[in-house]
Amino acid sequence: MNFIYFIKKMSLCLFLIIIAGFVLLFSDGGNLNSGGKNGNLKTGILKFVIIEYSDAPISEESRAGILDGLGANGFKADRDYVLRSFKAHGDVTVLNGIIDSAASLNCDIIFTISTPALQAALKKIKNVPIVFASAGDPIGAGAGKSFTDHAENVTGISSMSDFEGMINVLKETMPEAKKIGTIFTPSEINSVFYKNEFEKAAKKNNIELVAVPVTASSEIIEASMNLCSKNIAAICQIVDNITAPSFATIVKTASNSKIPVLGFGSTNVKDGAILAYARDYHQCGVDAAKLAVRILKGERPANIPFEYISKTDLSINKKAFKANNITLKSELLKKAVKVLGE
Repeated sequence: MNFIYFIKKMSLCLFLIIIAGFVLLFSDGGNLNSGGKNGNLKTGILKFVIIEYSDAPISEESRAGILDGLGANGFKADRDYVLRSFKAHGDVTVLNGIIDSAASLNCDIIFTISTPALQAALKKIKNVPIVFASAGDPIGAGAGKSFTDHAENVTGISSMSDFEGMINVLKETMPEAKKIGTIFTPSEINSVFYKNEFEKAAKKNNIELVAVPVTASSEIIEASMNLCSKNIAAICQIVDNITAPSFATIVKTASNSKIPVLGFGSTNVKDGAILAYARDYHQCGVDAAKLAVRILKGERPANIPFEYISKTDLSINKKAFKANNITLKSELLKKAVKVLGE
């Protein structure tokens, strides 16, 4: 009996050791130091998650950039990594459910696209590296005190627009403009931050910024009409999760009042803006992928400073210039990387 009891005890111990081994093996993705030693990439199939808050074009561009960035660094889907993608379609309740699901997947990297996605992830995910893309104000979102002093499991790319650059482009395009407008979303910290920063840049150049708030996409038409009644020279539309998908609506409403629209999104010229001075959101994803690779090579997210998108481009819509009776100066045209209506 004692011998049988001993065998049973030994079998149970062996079983527990095997189970513990499996737990350690599959929990490795939750380690903040998930890269290998001495800069070597972690072996085996990696597990990545991408979480998008909205369906805006900038979100799609960032996602494509992440995948292209991984490819450029030698990572091939289904060979080196498996990917789960989630979209909240602008619904905060859905977003929180997605975060809960992502937290249970035992993945190696979680990519978030947009400020709301980053905020939600910060609240619930502490032991998996988070790499954010397209977050305008990561500090305001709660990711840290500064670009170098931040949460231990977080790093990423800020998409804050170049507001000074836009004002310079505006002055070159419409030197007589002294009053411009934009629509913003008070419930989005990145939108309020953008509005305030843009207002500062405009004020420095003796230009007044009129900002009209919205709480939902259904209010865009009314807000646009309200803005156009303020005797503004142009609408310079900042980027947020409500106004970005409705940019074409803003342009259409403004055109009825013969008011030109300038944008901060790279696809805005396709929707009728006379020009866009935009961070390259595809590049945003590429840049985020580079940071993820550094983590996989062994760097701690806490030691990787946040960065701004490394590329800003000027795009021009010649037809929109003509439709708004604005002279397109050759000096400005030479600066454009993309020109529509050639």
